[in-house]
Order: sequence, then C-alpha cells, then structure tokens
Amino acid sequence: GLWVPAMQTLYLAGASTLVACALGIPIGLWASRSDRVSAIVTPIIDTLQTIPSFCFIIPVVMLFRVGDVTAMIATVAFAIVPAIRYTNHGIRQVPQQLIEAGQVSGCTRWQLFRHVQLRVAMPEILLGINQTILLALSMIIICAMIGTRDLGQEIFKALAKADSGRGLVAGLVIAFIGIIADRLITAWVHKTRARRGEA
Repeated sequence: GLWVPAMQTLYLAGASTLVACALGIPIGLWASRSDRVSAIVTPIIDTLQTIPSFCFIIPVVMLFRVGDVTAMIATVAFAIVPAIRYTNHGIRQVPQQLIEAGQVSGCTRWQLFRHVQLRVAMPEILLGINQTILLALSMIIICAMIGTRDLGQEIFKALAKADSGRGLVAGLVIAFIGIIADRLITAWVHKTRARRGEA
C-alpha cells in the first residue's frame, strides 16, 4: 500500500537531485578552475553542510507557502553540497602528467577539459551525484513536516500512532530507493571504466 507515496518520494527526490546537480556541478567546475572562486564557495558549502537539516525548512517556509515546491527548494539547498565538493575535488585531482600530455598533443583548453579532465574526474563526480541522491532522500523525509505527501508523511503518522511496523516498512522502502540509485550509478561507473579499458 505504499506505492503511491513511494512514487511521490521518488519524484520529489529525483527532481531535487536534478536541480541540485544542474546547479552544483557547474559551480564545482567553476571552483576547480579558479582558486578565488573556490575560496568563496568552500566556506559557503561548509556552512550548508554543518547547518542542521531542520533549519533549511524555516527560511524557505517564510518566503514560500507550504508545499512541494518549498520542500524541493529546501532539499536542493541541503543536497547541493556533495555535487559541488566532489566535482571540485575530482577535477583538481587529475594528474598533472595527463594534462601536460594533452597540451603536448595539441589539445585546446576545451578539448583538454572535455577529453582529459572531465573523463578522469567522472567517477568522482558520479560519487558526488550518488551522495546528492542520498541527501535528497533524507531531506525529503524531513520535509514531510511542511505538508509533502510522501513516505515521510507515512513515517510521521507511524510515530504519532506508535505503529512501529508501518514506520519500519516506510523506512525500508526509502532504503530500497537509495540502494537502487546507488547500484545504478555504480554500474554506470564500471561501464565507463570498462569502455576506457580500466579494471
């Protein structure tokens, strides 16, 4: 009986993850190419990472009405950190020898970024996407406090009625969604590495 709330959770978490990655990955790429931008971005994402998750809901509710959009904005603010951090770290960890080899081969700056840096950093970026998905799932459950109709609402109902079975089943469904997303991304990483001839 949890199919509908599970799909609502998947929709909210998926949309929030897409928005967080669409914003976070370009910011991470920008920070990886500029030490000044990195110096500005790093304290901001450190702050976002240390703020309790409940605190993301308060300013969003003050600015927007209660509902799915409000939950999505709070979730994006909470889940965007890994997308930025892992992208920045992945690009900066590309071996200098590979960059020099690309420059010697006559690559333009764009070709060097696309064919060398981005490909080498892709497993790290995908790990950031994976963490973004998991953080989005955890935040969506908390956002049930502001009126979302998903598995988080089922958990709150179970807590109110001391129905441990109902809460446990809802929690397991959330865990299964996270595990499936993790396995899909891991398979994508292995397929990418196999295509490049890596172990």
